[in-house]
Amino acid sequence: MHSQRHSADQLADSVSAALANTPYRAVGFLGRGGMGEVYRVEHTFLGREFAMKVLYARQAKNPGVVDRMRLEAQATARLQHPHIVDVSDFWIANDGRPCIVMELLQGATVAHELMVNGHFPVNVAVAYTCQLLSALSAAHEFGIVHRDIKPENLFLHEAPGQPRILKVLDFGVARVLPEAPVGAPERLVETTATGAIVGTPRYTSPEGLRGERVDGRADVFSAGLVLYTMLTRRGAFDSMLTTDSPLSYEVKPPSKRVDSYISPKLDAVVLKAIRWDVEERYQSANELLRDLDRFLSSH
Repeated sequence: MHSQRHSADQLADSVSAALANTPYRAVGFLGRGGMGEVYRVEHTFLGREFAMKVLYARQAKNPGVVDRMRLEAQATARLQHPHIVDVSDFWIANDGRPCIVMELLQGATVAHELMVNGHFPVNVAVAYTCQLLSALSAAHEFGIVHRDIKPENLFLHEAPGQPRILKVLDFGVARVLPEAPVGAPERLVETTATGAIVGTPRYTSPEGLRGERVDGRADVFSAGLVLYTMLTRRGAFDSMLTTDSPLSYEVKPPSKRVDSYISPKLDAVVLKAIRWDVEERYQSANELLRDLDRFLSSH
């Protein structure tokens, strides 16, 4: 994450209330999204830098939004997975804004890499998808469905002297399943209404687009679409005009979208991951992960 220019006064005005009575101080601005801003902060006693996400003040009056940020912090912190961004602190500031402190990542999102460099080499795209599926499998075992897997929420982290690895970000619209085990985060006080679309439409599962209750197979669909996009720089359903069953819509395999060689075996795996009918697609992140691992081991 690269700091954008903000004067010291602007930083102080933006986060002074959020950081009051905490051991953190703001040292830079990292970016903003639909719900809040992200700052580079330093723990003054430890001398270590982190990223801090703070909700916009206008959103802090919405109990549902505040509760979602609580769920995001709890879900991310409790999963503690190498391919999920690590959360280390959370509080509600004096002005009512929730704040999440997480590890400071260096690198760029998958979305940025696609924009700058085009599609990924085949084995690189598959390897990153395996890391994503490992993270999703851990979340699903804990009863958590991410619901917003997309290139913008996947960060390629480059720690000094270490190979680049994928980290899943933003559990802000996650769902805790009713059958979640003991120790999982508490479910939202105000649950998502049936019929409401959650996530980013281009990467949302068909059942999610229809506003139905979703489970881990929705994340499997999104992960399959991300892999398709990493292989081709295009979406499998970009030209589709309806969310109904695409009986007359032919999904082109990745090999038909790029000049580089993609094997029929990988084509088949990707197409099964993004089957429109939830019962016909891979039934778990682990199931898809096993087939992609087999593909990598044979290449």
